[in-house]
Amino acid sequence: MQRAVKVSLGLATATKLRRLDALRREIRSCTQAYVDSLWTLPGKLDAVTLNRVPGGSLSYRHRSNCLKVALETAIATKRAAKATGRPVSKPTIRGAIRLSSLVAQVEKSKGTFDYVLKIAGLVKGKPIVIPFKGHTRLDHWLSKPGAKLLKGCTLGEGWAALWIEVPSLPEKAGRSLAVDIGIHKLLVDSDGTKYGLETKAVCARVRRCKPGSRGRLRASRARRDYINKVIKTLPWDAIGVLGIEDLNNLKLGKRPGRGKNFRKAIAPWTYRQAITRIEMLAQEHRVRLVAVDPRNTSRMCPSCGMVAKENRRGESFRCIRCNYSADADFVGATNILARTLGNSRQSMVAERLAATG
Repeated sequence: MQRAVKVSLGLATATKLRRLDALRREIRSCTQAYVDSLWTLPGKLDAVTLNRVPGGSLSYRHRSNCLKVALETAIATKRAAKATGRPVSKPTIRGAIRLSSLVAQVEKSKGTFDYVLKIAGLVKGKPIVIPFKGHTRLDHWLSKPGAKLLKGCTLGEGWAALWIEVPSLPEKAGRSLAVDIGIHKLLVDSDGTKYGLETKAVCARVRRCKPGSRGRLRASRARRDYINKVIKTLPWDAIGVLGIEDLNNLKLGKRPGRGKNFRKAIAPWTYRQAITRIEMLAQEHRVRLVAVDPRNTSRMCPSCGMVAKENRRGESFRCIRCNYSADADFVGATNILARTLGNSRQSMVAERLAATG
């Protein structure tokens, strides 16, 4: 598995920062030109496609890097449009840029600093060399057995994200748990523990801010940090198997009972961010992650098995057949755990059969 770790480039001189700014502008412009070309005329990573865009101040290696990023961006955007059935416009290249091993290298420093980042600049033979210091998170990942600091990076304004390859370790033994991801409470697990009770307020802050404003950016960052902080509080050291719902396209289309007010409230809810963070921490803690079918998890009674939409009323659950009642998200987590145990056993048996066969 790969992990990205941010480091500060605050030790760079003003001259080097100006050179980096000029390089980022050239790379974004070149990458956008390739995206414009690929959007109407397919291409691939070869000399013919590479020569569609004039080189300008960029070297051959930089242009190859721009074409690679443009291909990945165009392909991913078109695949997403096909999967969702929604039309999409041509992507625009903004923000940080990705630099491959062709043009960026990270090395241990022989001097005062811990590392140096070497980036091929716009002037041939004059790379941009920036020293930087390590930190706790970088040391944490590099201390893992077999961890390797890869060449290349993602370059932002005043920072760089380094890539670390960490060997995947076998899942550990531990108890089984399932979580239900919600809007009012971020998570409720199958033990009945509730996590992230302020999720609704955190998302509402994002919705109140003007799109594109600095306030919106700060609120979005606060939401991301809040989600990460909450998910870290799960009992990862004790879990061997974790069940989650296989959620997709929850915000697309109109459905009965989901009016304008509901859609406005759900807009800033980033369930995908929560799932991504759960996936990352599951890998880190060697937890087997099982994604199950989400249909009727909050409508099925865990006591008698009755499935009915009348069973759920907002955050409450009461079975219309046996009168079982509980928190609706806890019921969802309980049903997710039942499906998780079934799926997990099946996958374990399949692995054993494959190993013996």
